[in-house]
Amino acid sequence: MHIDKDIAALRSNRAPQRSAQKAVHTAWMGWREDEAGATMLRELEEFGGGAPLTQGGVLEGMFMQSGKAEHLIGDLSQRMCACFKANRFAQAPFRNGFDGRTGTTLLSRSGRAQLLLESRDPGDYAHKSRVFSDGVRYDAVLGGAGEARLFHLHKGDGASGHFTHEALALRPGSRLSLDLLNQSLEVDRVHRRMVTLRLVRSAQTPETTKEFCTDTGVLMQQSAGNLATSRLEAIIALLGRMKRTDAAPQLASIATGDGDVSLRWQALRECLGMDTAKGFAALCQLARSPADPLFSDAAALRAQLLETYPQLADLERTLCRA
Repeated sequence: MHIDKDIAALRSNRAPQRSAQKAVHTAWMGWREDEAGATMLRELEEFGGGAPLTQGGVLEGMFMQSGKAEHLIGDLSQRMCACFKANRFAQAPFRNGFDGRTGTTLLSRSGRAQLLLESRDPGDYAHKSRVFSDGVRYDAVLGGAGEARLFHLHKGDGASGHFTHEALALRPGSRLSLDLLNQSLEVDRVHRRMVTLRLVRSAQTPETTKEFCTDTGVLMQQSAGNLATSRLEAIIALLGRMKRTDAAPQLASIATGDGDVSLRWQALRECLGMDTAKGFAALCQLARSPADPLFSDAAALRAQLLETYPQLADLERTLCRA
């Protein structure tokens, strides 16, 4: 394996690497501290805290008018590219990802808001699923060209969704505003590499994220809109796979308590699998509580289980006497 001599030299002398990163940090901070960059980041902090986009502000202008985002991001690109040219070992100071065709760069985040750059390589894009989450999103197309469809979700029967869509031509200067709970943008074709600046903010108490099959409209899966709740769901699922029966009382408590509906339902399912008595007791409690958001689902599951396992009726009578 060939190793470049300058890279090999870094093994014994890290000074060039440290110098390169210092230069990158200086370029990045210079952009952040300029008047326009500093104002935009201050407005991003306010927006991330729940404030609306400031009328006439820098951030609002970037996503509502053509020219402002191009100028500000163009300035950042020039600064960073000049730094990379002068420092060959420099690395970008941003979180970034690339799946082979689409790249994302997190420029900044504050509170519930994130500011990102997305690039898409030319070609056709297929979409197996359509995701709707609770939040708002603003897109500013900075360069390239593509074709997309904006889908609108019309509530179905809970097990599926009905969609309508409109075709969009994405060009430099295009601006979009999306209500992510009911709208989803699908880029179908990119003619020239497309670069988009994106501003996203999640809801303060987000509703459940839903993923539908693009071909049939069938609901494929649901997940908690809140990241912390999603982690708890994963932990509960792991306890179930580990058959930790000692956790059943805590799961029953989560299922019958307050909190995120999807988390409570997940806890109930795992509790039923771990300890039938405790799980069925929690299920019956929910099925007798019309004011609970899980009432209908719990009543339906209780009826289904009683039909499949008639012996559970004896357990229910015991619970009622208790």
